Amino acid sequence: MTQMEIQKTISNYALDNDPRVRKSALDALVQMHLRGSPLDLATYNLAVSSLRDDHEEVRIAGLNLIGVLSSLYPDHRMKLAHEQVDETTRLIDDAFNKVCDLVNDSVVVIRTKACVMMASYQHVSIDTLKQTFSKQIMSHLRRNVPRYKAQQKKYANGIIPIAEGDFDVQSDEFHLLDSGACGAFIHGLEDEYEEVRYASIDSICELCMYNEQLTKKAVECLVDMFNDEIDKIRVNAIQSLRKIGSRSILEFDEEQLEVAVGALEDSDPVARQATHDLFTVVRLTSENSMTEFLQAVDSNMKRYPEDTLSIYKCLRDFGKRHNDYVEHLIPSLLKLDKRYLPKEANVEDNLYTAYVILIINACVSNVKLLDTLPKYLFRHFAYFKSKYPECIPDLRKLYKKANIKLEGDVDCLPMTFSTSEKKIVAEDAENYMMATTDMLQTIKTQVLHGEYSTALLTLEVAIRNFKYITSLKPTFVGKSELAQLYLQCFEIIIQIKQSHSSPTYAATAQLSAAILLRLSYTIQHTFLGLSQQNLHAAMYFRIMANMIWIYLKDNIELSASLDGLKDDLIKASQTPSSTQMTALHSFITSFIPLDINLSNSVRQSKASITHPITNPDRPSPFASSFAFKVHVEANINNIETTTQIAIEVILPNKSSQTFWPIPDHFRPVTPYCYNLSTDINIDLSLLTESSIILLRIVQSFEPDLHGLDEHIMKYSDLILSNKSVSNETMVPNSSCVISNPVQYHLQPTK
Repeated sequence: MTQMEIQKTISNYALDNDPRVRKSALDALVQMHLRGSPLDLATYNLAVSSLRDDHEEVRIAGLNLIGVLSSLYPDHRMKLAHEQVDETTRLIDDAFNKVCDLVNDSVVVIRTKACVMMASYQHVSIDTLKQTFSKQIMSHLRRNVPRYKAQQKKYANGIIPIAEGDFDVQSDEFHLLDSGACGAFIHGLEDEYEEVRYASIDSICELCMYNEQLTKKAVECLVDMFNDEIDKIRVNAIQSLRKIGSRSILEFDEEQLEVAVGALEDSDPVARQATHDLFTVVRLTSENSMTEFLQAVDSNMKRYPEDTLSIYKCLRDFGKRHNDYVEHLIPSLLKLDKRYLPKEANVEDNLYTAYVILIINACVSNVKLLDTLPKYLFRHFAYFKSKYPECIPDLRKLYKKANIKLEGDVDCLPMTFSTSEKKIVAEDAENYMMATTDMLQTIKTQVLHGEYSTALLTLEVAIRNFKYITSLKPTFVGKSELAQLYLQCFEIIIQIKQSHSSPTYAATAQLSAAILLRLSYTIQHTFLGLSQQNLHAAMYFRIMANMIWIYLKDNIELSASLDGLKDDLIKASQTPSSTQMTALHSFITSFIPLDINLSNSVRQSKASITHPITNPDRPSPFASSFAFKVHVEANINNIETTTQIAIEVILPNKSSQTFWPIPDHFRPVTPYCYNLSTDINIDLSLLTESSIILLRIVQSFEPDLHGLDEHIMKYSDLILSNKSVSNETMVPNSSCVISNPVQYHLQPTK
């Protein structure tokens, strides 16, 4: 038998009395197509008739066959199945209408499948697609029938003539080719079952990606879905509109904006995040709507502070699309009054930060706005560029485009700010750096002469100067932070020298040794670009810390691996004697730290947890019998590898749990910088009442002396928490904290 004969035989079974046979026959035709056999066009009428079958399995099989045939013969012209209409249409248009008819099917599975299939008909005529968004009959789809023919038909069938002002929707004038498509998506979006609504949204999105003419209709329908009772429907509608906006411009009028900003109050963080992403591709049709939008953003930040960074990123793209509106709002946003000098705002104010991000990105689209801004704002641009690099554009390119000349590299400030003031800033930063670096030698000389009190005063001034330098020039931040840690170690050395002969020395020296050891490891493992000289200085501090500990603890079992003083330390730990201890004590009293080199640029590893945020007003409920799941997001900067990054959770009893995210949870942003997004499951079985846990990002390292160094560093934590040293609490603690802790409030469920 030939393939055509086989198809004809199978088609005969599609008319069998048993619905199972009819379904199998239709499925067999689809399988023949999947195996490479060309289907006969005559099977299309068979597929259409199966859509009216009483059994849902047969109707589903008919839908599958229609989908295959419409993809094989989309442009085939076929006569309409109306007796008195002598017109033809493309097969794909007719098939689309047949699929749309099933959006009103009585079975939810078929309605869902019909809505899903509509997405694959991207090449249907645009008039037919537009009809799916309206239940009203469009005038261009009406068929004009001569009036005398219409009257003849009415009289022939015994119909009583109707008044002039009425319409007979049964007439050929309204017998539409696209009657099945009429309001199909409206019916789908209004369906009582969420599966149908979800599939309708997906199909609308897919069709709009291929037909930009549908965008306006899609906006009207999908914005209404923002109020759906099901979370995933709302999120899908928002995300679908954002996807459509990536291909064509979305315009929101005042009414649509009111509905859209309502989604910013959604309790679901995914919905709010999706709404922020949506506004990056939206263009408001009215300038008055800007005020309403900014008020909604302010309310969102106050109610959900964890959304702040996402809102900043939203305003970045929003400002580029609305530079004309922003131009008129600058005086009100910055509270400028021509009668008075501009007052510099607080850069830590979240709302002001949002306005600055909006304004600077509006300047990207219209550089002339830079000429209207107050001078202090340029300093703030540079500050926010270092704090939120993803939200602020490249200032050098922006100033170059605006023909604004730069002087030096101090905070990327333009000359329009003030040439004299810029020179002062540059000279101030350089002078402070040189003078404070010289103070390190002054401190060393004072210690050699035994002037410990004077050295501590000089050291305090040096630390204060280094902190001031970080506010003057961002390129000096890494050096300043390194110098401050070095001075903290130096301060401990001086305090030990001061108190080594006092009665309280034994009580304080152990804690000093533990802090000194931890600071030295922090210097070595949390800085990129550390020179060999600075590395040796950090290791030299560790030798001092171990010697202090050994001198006070004569029964510690030590496995030494340091080069310097290795033999003496081993002898002192194994067979302590007065001679050996005196030798160690004399080394402690004469110890002078090695110099550090601040000529090389260094950067310190840092992290900031963006989610979760502290929640004192709304503690999270937990059940102690189950693990408590927390979603953690963090920005991590200046690290060589993510394998050493972990999340540490400190429980109320001061015990800790460490979680190691998998590599896929780190998303690289720029070289040595990552965004972390992961979930952790915390064991809270010991908690029975409202509590506070701490979350922080740590960077692990390999200690020089396994066991001993970990024990010494753990000792400082135990002392500070008023706990005694025990085997249970002596957990390895080889890590440096690189983020500020987040206090997360919990309360047990009732």
